[in-house]
Amino acid sequence: MSEPAPDTGMGYYPARVIVDLDAIRANLRRLAYAAPSAALMAVVKADGYGHGLLPVAGAAVEAGATWLGTAQLDGAFALRAAGHEVPVLAWVYAPGAPFEAAIAADIDVTVPARWALTEVVDAARVAGRPARVHLKVDTGLGRGGSFLEPWTDLLHAALDAEQRGEVRVVGVWSHLARADEEDHPSVAAQIEVFDEALGRAEAAGARLEVRHLANSAATLAHPRTHYDLVRPGLAGYGLSPFAHRSAADLGLRPAMRLEADLELVKAAPAGQGVSYGHTYTTTRDTVLGVVPLGYGDGIPRHASNVAPVQVAGRRHTVAGRVCMDQFVLDLGPDAGRLEAGEVAVLFGAGDDGEPTVRDWADAVGTIDYEIVTRIGPRIPREYLGAAQATDATGTGGAALAVNLPDQEATEALGRHLAGLLRAGDLVVLTGDLGAGKTTLTRGVGDGLGVRGPIASPTFIIARVHPSLVGGPDLVHVDAYRLGSLDEVDALDLDASLDDSVTVVEWGEGMVESLSEDRLEVSLERPRGAGTDPEGPEPGRVARLHGVGPRWAGIDLQWDRA
Repeated sequence: MSEPAPDTGMGYYPARVIVDLDAIRANLRRLAYAAPSAALMAVVKADGYGHGLLPVAGAAVEAGATWLGTAQLDGAFALRAAGHEVPVLAWVYAPGAPFEAAIAADIDVTVPARWALTEVVDAARVAGRPARVHLKVDTGLGRGGSFLEPWTDLLHAALDAEQRGEVRVVGVWSHLARADEEDHPSVAAQIEVFDEALGRAEAAGARLEVRHLANSAATLAHPRTHYDLVRPGLAGYGLSPFAHRSAADLGLRPAMRLEADLELVKAAPAGQGVSYGHTYTTTRDTVLGVVPLGYGDGIPRHASNVAPVQVAGRRHTVAGRVCMDQFVLDLGPDAGRLEAGEVAVLFGAGDDGEPTVRDWADAVGTIDYEIVTRIGPRIPREYLGAAQATDATGTGGAALAVNLPDQEATEALGRHLAGLLRAGDLVVLTGDLGAGKTTLTRGVGDGLGVRGPIASPTFIIARVHPSLVGGPDLVHVDAYRLGSLDEVDALDLDASLDDSVTVVEWGEGMVESLSEDRLEVSLERPRGAGTDPEGPEPGRVARLHGVGPRWAGIDLQWDRA
C-alpha cells in the first residue's frame, strides 16, 4: 500500500470568501422576472465581481442566462476554454488586442470607434471568417463608444464590411450614466438618443440580433430600457445598485461572505495605542483581537477606525490602521473567553446582525462594487450550492433536460414526477412568469391524486391539497412574496414535510434549509413569449436536478411516448 502524500500546506489561508451559488441563481432568476420580454446576459467581469469567474458563469447559465458578458478579453477566453458555448461579449481593449483569437473563439466584441473596426476587419481577413460585433453608441455617459454622428459613420463602415463578409453586425448597445437615480431625466434623454441610433441602424439595413442598454438598476427600475437583452451585473450577486433601496427590498440575497480566523487574542491596558501611528488608543482595560487580513487582501485602508466586523455575535469596529496583512479589533473588556481561531465576519448576507457589503461601503465612503471586486485572489474561495455546476461535467447526481412543446406536455411531466415523489419530498420550481411552474404543479397534483383545483398560490402564499387516494398531501407554496428565510420558516412548512410532497415556486435560495434532499426544476421559455400562465404556451425546456442522497440513484429519464 502506498503511503499518503505528505501535506505540503499549499492552499492554507486563515481567511476565506464563501460564495453562495444558489443565491446567485435565485438573484438572476428574479432579474429575469423583472425583464420577461428580454434575454438575460449575466455580467461576470472582474472575476465575477470577485466571486469567481467560472463558478459564477456556470451558475448563471444554469439560472437561465443565455449570454455572458466580460469587460476584458481574457475573461472571455477563459469562459470558452471552460466549455461555455453561450454567446460571450467583451468590450474593453486597446489597439493591438488579439482579435484574431477572439474571432476564432467565437467571441463577440464591441466596436466603439473606427480604429477598432479597422483592426477587427484586418483580423477577420486573417481568420477567414466574419467577426461578430456590437456597435457601441455613447448616448450620454461620456465614456465608451462614439457619439451619435461619428457613430453613424461607424455604422455605415461596419455595414460595408458586413457586405464584404468581414463582420456580422450583431448588436447595438450603450450604457446609462444615472440609472440608479430612478427619476433622473438623463435616463429618458439617453433612451431618446439610443432610439435614434437604432432608427439609423434600421434605415441603413442593419439586421440586429440584440439591442441592449439596461444594467442592473435599469433592469429593475426602467422597463423602457429592456429592449432585447438586459445586462445585470451587481444585482446578480445580490447587491443593490440603488443608494436608498436594500438588497432585501429588491428580493435579492448577497452571495459573498468574507470571514477570517483571529490569529491572536490578548489583554491590553487602558491607554494602549493600536497599530501604526496609534490612531486608536484603548480607553479602558480591554481585549484586542488580530484579524489576518489587510490591504494586501483588498481590505480598504480607509476602513481604519470605521468599518464593522462581527465576532461571536457582536459587532466591533476596526481599531487603528489597516495594515498590509492584518488589522485589529477592540473586543471589549468582557471578551476574555474568546481565543485565537474565533471567526471574525467582515461581511455577509446580513443574517443575525452580521455586517453587509453595503455597511462596509458606507463606512469607507465607496460603493458596493468596489468592496467585492477588490477582495484579493490570494483569499481562497469556497462555494456553496456547487452541485449543479458539477453535474454539468457529468460527475454529479440525477439531472435531465426535457423539451416541453406545450401545456399538455408540461402537465404530463408533472404526472411523471408524481410517480417518483413520496411523502417528505421537496420540489423547488424556478422560472420566469408564465414559464409553467403552476402548470407543472397541476400535473404533479393530478399524478398524486389530490383534491384540486391547483392554481397559483401567489396571494395565499401556501395551499394544502389533501390526498383523495390515501397518498401524501400536496403543499403548494409561492415563495416569491416572501422576503426572507424567516418568513418561510413562519409558514411552518417543515411541520408537513414528513407527510406531504411540498412544491415551492420561486423557492431557490430560500427553502433549501428545509431539507438536504430536493428535486430542483427550472422551467425556461423563449424570451418575449406571453406571460399568461393559462394562455397558449410556447415550447420551453425543463431542467431537472436531484440534490442529496434521496435522489442519488433516481433515474429521472422521461419518455412521454
